[in-house]
Amino acid sequence: MRDPMQALATCFEQVAFFFPSGNPQLQKSFEQRARYLDTRNYPREKLVDSLKAYHQFLGANRKTLQMIEELRRNETLVVITGQQAGIFTGPLYTLYKAMTIIRLAEEQRERLRRPVVPVFWIASEDHDWIEIHKTYFLNYKGKPFSCSLPGDGEGKSVGILPVPAWEAIEQQLLQLPDVEFRASVLRDCRRFLNQAENLAQWFALTLQWLLKKWGLILFDPLLPEFKCLAAPMYEQILKLHGDVREALFRRTEAWTKLGFSAQIQPLGGEVNLFLANPERRAILNQGHGFYLRGQDKILDDDLLPALLRKNPETFSPNVVTRPIVQEFLFPTLAYVPGPGELNYWAQLGDVFSSFGFVMPILFPRLSAVIVTPSWQKTLSKAGLTLTDVYQGLDGYKERCIRDRDSLDIEQRIQHLRSVIEKGYKELGPLEDIHANVHDWLIRNEMKVNLQIEYLRKKLWQAQRKNHSAVLEGLRVLEDGITPNKGRQERILNPLYFVILFGEGFVDRIAELPLTGDFCEQKILL
Repeated sequence: MRDPMQALATCFEQVAFFFPSGNPQLQKSFEQRARYLDTRNYPREKLVDSLKAYHQFLGANRKTLQMIEELRRNETLVVITGQQAGIFTGPLYTLYKAMTIIRLAEEQRERLRRPVVPVFWIASEDHDWIEIHKTYFLNYKGKPFSCSLPGDGEGKSVGILPVPAWEAIEQQLLQLPDVEFRASVLRDCRRFLNQAENLAQWFALTLQWLLKKWGLILFDPLLPEFKCLAAPMYEQILKLHGDVREALFRRTEAWTKLGFSAQIQPLGGEVNLFLANPERRAILNQGHGFYLRGQDKILDDDLLPALLRKNPETFSPNVVTRPIVQEFLFPTLAYVPGPGELNYWAQLGDVFSSFGFVMPILFPRLSAVIVTPSWQKTLSKAGLTLTDVYQGLDGYKERCIRDRDSLDIEQRIQHLRSVIEKGYKELGPLEDIHANVHDWLIRNEMKVNLQIEYLRKKLWQAQRKNHSAVLEGLRVLEDGITPNKGRQERILNPLYFVILFGEGFVDRIAELPLTGDFCEQKILL
């Protein structure tokens, strides 16, 4: 399968059809998109009033409230991204996404000479419990450990689930290194959890704290006032569900013909809306009426429209229509996706057209690997690169131990084997004593060789123990750069680095250049 990230960055012309607002690396794409957005109308007044009330509850600072107020102006545009409401913001890439929209909004504000504000869409409607219920830190020995939420999510939208007791979370964090900023960071985290009523608010308060100096606007689509604003689009989605399915099929077929994989795999009959009653279930229609996934009963034709008018908060979009609702609510100059999102957005161009919209510019999020001073020291001393670490250090560790063998363990063991082999050959004439002597010699020699192999392994085990400090340093390096054999940005929680280096760690992310190509950058602390 082809890589859409590489195609977007190196040969945009080949995929331009799937990204109609243009190449994210060209300023003219942003200028053209801005002109298109100027032809559209948005529910700015109601949106701003609702956002201000929400952020006042969150205790947002003056800069954030000023950014929100700018949205009243018809010339104000938005750079937006989104992510599930993970524990303590979830993995590092959540913070990278947020910083990308902040930086891109600042850049386009200057270049377009008009207000551009960053908005983070909290995917609180998502019910993928597995995706958000756990996060990872490194303990005082540099080994990954998890912090997880109790329960199973109950099939509900994660944003409405209650927060856990702080004691249950704190108990899991006892393995964190006892360093300068640990106490103050955990004290703030406890305050956010105590203030929050649900997981979405906990996420919002934590992310707002990390990015307070940049005025990030947060959006929780589960809030009733936002649901009311989105209700007209839910109604359109219900009416156009057949057109949307056909549009998705056309664009997906064209995408896969180019050799890319389809991220969205419809099961059939999707209306691309969920109904929570109380469990969140997909609404389906296969030509004979609406029904809910897992239930056979056909709903009355008037039931869903009536529910939508009375209780819009019970409806929510799926992965296909969430970007459409976003486009309806916000003057979206650009959306910042991760690599997986880029793939499914490529399938949505005709879906946007079904509603009379044009898909926004897709600007790849920042990608980075953090290298602490101790990891830098290990890399330098060993003469290793990050590529070496990504490829795995098992071979290097073995060579490292062998290079430190000043007593020629393997040669001496091999010499011993040769002597024993020669000795058993010299016992050959004894086979004349009895017919079974030949088998006895073979079995005896095998046992001796097994003992020699046992001795060899014990010698190397002792050799590794003698050089355990070197091996431990390499293990710590691997667990830091590739925790759980995965990419650091997809596993580790950013609060681990805030605990080690303070809130100034976030400033280092803000210094990264916007490359617009998912190219991994180094953050040397």
